[in-house]
Amino acid sequence: MISLGFLKKVDIFKGLDDDHLASILDGCREKHYKNEEMIFKEGEPANHIWIILEGKVDIRFDLPGRESSNVTTFYSEAPSMTFGWSSFVPPYKYILSAYCSSKFCKLAEIDKEFMLNLFERDPKMGYVVMSNLAGVISIRFHHMQHSAPGVPAAPKAKVIVHMATCGIAAGAREVMNALMDEMDKLDRQDIEIESAGCIGQCSAEPNVTVEIEGEEPVIYEKMSPDKVRVVFKEHVINGKNVNAYILS
Repeated sequence: MISLGFLKKVDIFKGLDDDHLASILDGCREKHYKNEEMIFKEGEPANHIWIILEGKVDIRFDLPGRESSNVTTFYSEAPSMTFGWSSFVPPYKYILSAYCSSKFCKLAEIDKEFMLNLFERDPKMGYVVMSNLAGVISIRFHHMQHSAPGVPAAPKAKVIVHMATCGIAAGAREVMNALMDEMDKLDRQDIEIESAGCIGQCSAEPNVTVEIEGEEPVIYEKMSPDKVRVVFKEHVINGKNVNAYILS
């Protein structure tokens, strides 16, 4: 059960008196989550602010097409800390996703409109909470700058599908789709897939160029989805040229 004593420990409520805290307590709803259960998703409308009563919450960046994990965690929140402050900051959408990262999480959920109504009735309360919130946001951004995943290094491998009109007519689009499918099976930031124009070998299309860092580029001819999967696995992943498919 949420108490006034607990709310006094909450970062954005510091400095409020018991009457203020009692009015906030009326708007708290207790919510429970299991390990790895999503609390809210990046991009969703930010309609609530959250207080951690028990457990731990990870604030994460979701990579498209991939499961969220601690690899993409920007920071974690512990009991008495708040998150979901996007509710009070335009464009009022969650900029990251939140997950329960302990065995279970017990949270207090407070509706944004409920809080705004309290602020309208008592501007002093609103000033204190928003001042505290500004400090919390500053700390979070400072932490994100120092702990967020860095910008990936230049790709160590690049696969180029030549997709001019003639290449597309020969099946380059299907080749590109097969490559992207193979990439979706991996978690690699050192491989880059690109498209480019014709290399003047129309009779040998679709063409695919593989560039491995420190090596001469290799051009493959008459690629198909099945052939390019072989090239990807053998040359890009294992570093072995597929001589049978090299442009002659």
